[in-house]
Amino acid sequence: MALGESPPTGLPRSASIARTVAQRGAGGKPRAYHRAVPPSLPNLAPLAGLLVLLELAVGTVAVSAAIDHVGRVGRGFAGTTAAICAVIMGLDLLLLSAASDFGALLHAGVDAGAVAGFAHWAVAFTILLIVDTLFAAVGTEVSRRVVEALTVGAGAVALIFAAVAIGPALGGVGGAALAFLPAALLGGTALAGMLLGHWYLVMPSLSFRPLRISIYAVFAAVAADCAVIAYGLISNPTVRQRLISGDQAFLFWLLVIGAGVVFTAAVNAFTLYFARIRANQPATAMLYVLIISVVMGMVPAHLLYLLTGVPL
Repeated sequence: MALGESPPTGLPRSASIARTVAQRGAGGKPRAYHRAVPPSLPNLAPLAGLLVLLELAVGTVAVSAAIDHVGRVGRGFAGTTAAICAVIMGLDLLLLSAASDFGALLHAGVDAGAVAGFAHWAVAFTILLIVDTLFAAVGTEVSRRVVEALTVGAGAVALIFAAVAIGPALGGVGGAALAFLPAALLGGTALAGMLLGHWYLVMPSLSFRPLRISIYAVFAAVAADCAVIAYGLISNPTVRQRLISGDQAFLFWLLVIGAGVVFTAAVNAFTLYFARIRANQPATAMLYVLIISVVMGMVPAHLLYLLTGVPL
């Protein structure tokens, strides 16, 4: 199937996406792109965007499952969250089908088989999110918990496959995992917290303990993010000056550090204050600001990682 052609009749859309991804690159081998010609930030934006969407979906469904298990929020919250994450992954798959030639975006050789594996797991995760939504509505408590665990597991595998597909072109799979997993935790805690704040409108009698747990989880995620940034800067001295005082210092200090760390931590502190005094509406408003500041930090952090290979 040539690029631009419609998939053959009868071929499912998910299979079409995976097949298209697999065929980018002759014979399934990495294309001969050369990192000597560095990619531009606008060209890397689609790849950064699809990674952020994946991390938001994986992190949110995982954190919401944990909050539901510990705080007994209820299947309505779990099902609604899974449905929202399914929509996010639907957008992610559309972006993946349009920007599946990772080698061309990164100006580096990328294993087409690894990219196809990532696409397959992203599709599987999306399908399980839909099934999770259904079981939250009509399944037994045991069955919905099993489907919930399978969904979280599939999302984690998809995230690992993303690291396997992209990491070798940027210095290693370990660095990619450091860039993706803490970001999924941070994005997931922020979005799950915002959705939980809205759930108090549905269940006004719900204890504020789950909300406080989600807020503490945001603080833990920010701490993990700071640890990754420190490790990335310390372990990459040749690129460090470019981020701290070079051509990418503006993005690094204003958005990655300013929005993604400092402003996020400050907003989360205000959210905790409102949660402690049981003021749900201002707490939810703060959670809106929180998810915006988190995404403002995640996107440039991924752009800089894809540009420099430094996990942030």
